[in-house]
Amino acid sequence: MDIAIVGANGDVGRQLAVQIVGRRLLTPRARLQLIGRRGGASERALHGLRADLYDAFAEITPEIDVGLAPEDVAADLILFAAGATPAASPHGSVDRRELAKTNRAVFESYARSLAQRGHGEEIVVVVTNPVELGVSVFARHLDPHRVIGMGAYQDSMRLRREIATDLGVRRQRVQAYALGEHGDALVPILSRVWIYGFDDAENALARDRLRGGRSVAAFAERLASEKQVLRGFLADNRVAEAFLHAEALPADLRAVLMPVLTHVSGAKTAVSTASVTTELVETILSGGQSVIPAQVQLGSHDWFGPPGVLGVPVMFGLRGWSRPTDLDMDDDEHRTLLDVAARIQRQIEDWSRD
Repeated sequence: MDIAIVGANGDVGRQLAVQIVGRRLLTPRARLQLIGRRGGASERALHGLRADLYDAFAEITPEIDVGLAPEDVAADLILFAAGATPAASPHGSVDRRELAKTNRAVFESYARSLAQRGHGEEIVVVVTNPVELGVSVFARHLDPHRVIGMGAYQDSMRLRREIATDLGVRRQRVQAYALGEHGDALVPILSRVWIYGFDDAENALARDRLRGGRSVAAFAERLASEKQVLRGFLADNRVAEAFLHAEALPADLRAVLMPVLTHVSGAKTAVSTASVTTELVETILSGGQSVIPAQVQLGSHDWFGPPGVLGVPVMFGLRGWSRPTDLDMDDDEHRTLLDVAARIQRQIEDWSRD
């Protein structure tokens, strides 16, 4: 399987290239495409990155090509990390509408090109934000079942890590999902958290501890309130105190707020985003069927809600995703997920207007 990284000269794209080659996910006979933009910095830098990868990894490198336009993309798995990213500033906030306006044109140009020139069997993994808009655009031009967004996968891995920290276990033992939107309308599904190795009673106690009597319907309000507190710390340049405050919050809030703080601190989240994306690539390349949480374009027949883009667990394999699964949740989570689905649909309609 050949892989293309679109936006390979960006922070995440470069990390993806290093991790994919370094983890030996491609054989020397496979091909890795580094896709940039003609006329931009990547026109020169990607040739240097190609040489650096050959220098660093010698005998284990796949064939590496450089492309500088949408029509150059020719791969089986396309990791889309191109476009604008929010400024890493402790004093700014993310304007998702402006980000969507900027990145919509980038999504459209590559989606149209793939529809015209692709072989029809590509899998597209959208890393660029807003993930929901990217999935919507690519799913409109390509087979929707071959397009997924990374947001719910990354958010779920973050939630599992934070839960593991609280319970003193390894992340790999935690089954938990963070669904809905890759953003403030994320829905942590805590009613079905399962720790492998715990019996039924121990898992019930763990779920009660994690939920702490809090309603998932109030999660967005709690998240907004804590963001205001953190903005106060950051406005005074008290970054260390902001991290200490966030680290003391419940696991579901930490899963959202810690990456935000990491980004605005100037460190960004390129390493973690690339790492979890590479983990997903490894799952895809294994060739088996796996349940993964991801943003997908759902039809009205796919789940209990209306059609639209939403982060849900889906059965996924080399031919794309086939159906949502593991959607058993309590009534509060059910209603909240429906509300988020409607919110995302309104946003996409707004972002898609000329």
